[in-house]
Amino acid sequence: MTTPQSIPSLPPMPNPNQQASSSRPSTGNHSHSYSRSSPAGLDQQKYAPFPATPESSSKYSSTPTNRYAPSQPGQGDTLYSPLGLADIRSGIDAGLSDPASANPYSSDSYPNVATNSNYLAPWPVYAFDWCKWPIQNQQRGNSAGKMAIGSYVEDGHNFIQILETQVTPEQDNEGQPDAPQYGLDYVKTAEATHSYPVTRILWEPASSKKQSTDLLATSGDHLRLWSLPSQPSYNSSNSISRPSSSHQQPPAKLTPLALLSNSKSPEHTAPLTSLDWNTVSPSLIITSSIDTTCTIWDIPTLTAKTQLIAHDKEVFDVRFCANSVDVFVSCGADGSVRMFDLRSLEHSTIIYEPSEKGDSKSTSPGNLSPTSAQQQMSQSPPLLRLAASPHDAHLLATFSQESNLIRVLDVRQPGQALLELRGHSSAISCCEWSPSRRGMLASGGDDSLVLVWDLLNQSTSAPGASNGPAGGPGGEAREQIPVASWQCDYEVGNLSWAPQSGLTASGRDWLGVSGGRGIWGVCM
Repeated sequence: MTTPQSIPSLPPMPNPNQQASSSRPSTGNHSHSYSRSSPAGLDQQKYAPFPATPESSSKYSSTPTNRYAPSQPGQGDTLYSPLGLADIRSGIDAGLSDPASANPYSSDSYPNVATNSNYLAPWPVYAFDWCKWPIQNQQRGNSAGKMAIGSYVEDGHNFIQILETQVTPEQDNEGQPDAPQYGLDYVKTAEATHSYPVTRILWEPASSKKQSTDLLATSGDHLRLWSLPSQPSYNSSNSISRPSSSHQQPPAKLTPLALLSNSKSPEHTAPLTSLDWNTVSPSLIITSSIDTTCTIWDIPTLTAKTQLIAHDKEVFDVRFCANSVDVFVSCGADGSVRMFDLRSLEHSTIIYEPSEKGDSKSTSPGNLSPTSAQQQMSQSPPLLRLAASPHDAHLLATFSQESNLIRVLDVRQPGQALLELRGHSSAISCCEWSPSRRGMLASGGDDSLVLVWDLLNQSTSAPGASNGPAGGPGGEAREQIPVASWQCDYEVGNLSWAPQSGLTASGRDWLGVSGGRGIWGVCM
């Protein structure tokens, strides 16, 4: 794959769209509606929004007092914990965990990729992350890294599982150069109960200070930190691609390290819709909530550094921008993507705010009455998810509720989409940038399709696409076609790219896909 020197960008635009940042105290008068198309939209009891922007970190103890008692570092903790978390590991009580349509890309013109690796969970899977740490330990064979999955069950009984993946040869594909020569075997090594559907699960970002991690975070009713057992079990397998050859044993239990709430009252807290872990400074985690706020957490001290009102309605997703500890972006039910800088919270930049196409062409904002402007704002569909490019800090991808269109945004040119990616025939549910290939993006949707887009090696524009730049005189945002597709057996819930390992040594990338109760390993 050849790589051009730069990614397409828009011509400069004057007067970037900015508005005053909402780093003001909350009045507690926000009204919230629940959308069933997002993990934020579960039927929950009424909650009390956090009444004010925190003035000190003392308001953010790890709830309730002494529930997660700090202890002194134990011997050997240094290998696993460069974040200062060793002091909360040793004395933790193990009982603290919760109680128990037509396919437009199906023709031979667009290459389909085959899957040969499956895992079946006992419950619907939503949250999913394939640990991106480079594979170091090959003592148990050719490891392809750890996976973390979380359930989506609309009651108080949810679960987390940790899977160890192993590369296995696919003898049935020998002599077929286009078919994967390797597959995946899954071994469940640990699990835990979770009282709320897991809206996002993430492994600690890779670091040069150590070789592996046992730390992960989840969002749901609270921000929770978990630790893998020191000696996980490798005997429980539920792979449906091949039978287990070992005796089934109960998996080990994840150790709960901390439970952090953005509300004063642990009994009445607004659910968290997403989280992101800063790759430059892994001591920072940011969360988004349906109470309109985003909160920056300092992990070693288990306190909130900053909390701000980020949107006018629920915040559905949040991401740190690449190579930055200060800049982050969020999207939400008000239909906007906003960018914040922790060094200057007086203002936020509205990166994108879609409007009805007919209105945007016939009426300028200056000619709208306040009532008409408010009505047009209310018509903007909620933006459900964000993906920030790990290679280009200015590139984002997002999609709106019930939309089959992905918009690629350039934060340097607020107000319009750089590219529009059309290929799904039903609502999109997820999108994720490749961590190893610059400009490559994968998406999944309710049409059970996984599509892969290469923004650097641009494909031929789809019929009806414009020749001009996005939003420019030549037409609307440029369109292009995917470079690969794969049909899942179920609606796609989430995606996660594989880490660099023996699985990807041949030069082919692998993509993890969750749908229904299954996890699939897809060789691209």
